[in-house]
Amino acid sequence: MSKALLIMAHGSRSETANDEFRALVEKVAESAHGRGQEYVAVIPCFLELAQPSLIEAIQQLEHQPVKTVQLYPLFFNKGKHVGRDIPAQIEEARERFPGMRVEQLDYFGNSPGLADFVLSHLSTF
Repeated sequence: MSKALLIMAHGSRSETANDEFRALVEKVAESAHGRGQEYVAVIPCFLELAQPSLIEAIQQLEHQPVKTVQLYPLFFNKGKHVGRDIPAQIEEARERFPGMRVEQLDYFGNSPGLADFVLSHLSTF
């Protein structure tokens, strides 16, 4: 089954911050291929304040062989965005793109290795 990965950030009024996130997603896309994770596409999207939105990102996939879209919220906490706003956007996407399976992956902050990663990062200072 062909799938695409959308990585979602909140979005910022600062285009510099949005570009930094887009660059991160580009690095993830490059690394995914080297690790045997096959995605037709890896695309950044934003909850608000920046483009592309979830719907706009999925529109980029309409003419590609994608059956499943996995949305990875790059958020630290399960606040209202992860718990309510993102699921609402996913529901809208499911209605607009009935031929694609759109699923929400667990958010970044719930990663089991996150505490170890923080400690590893701190050791670089």
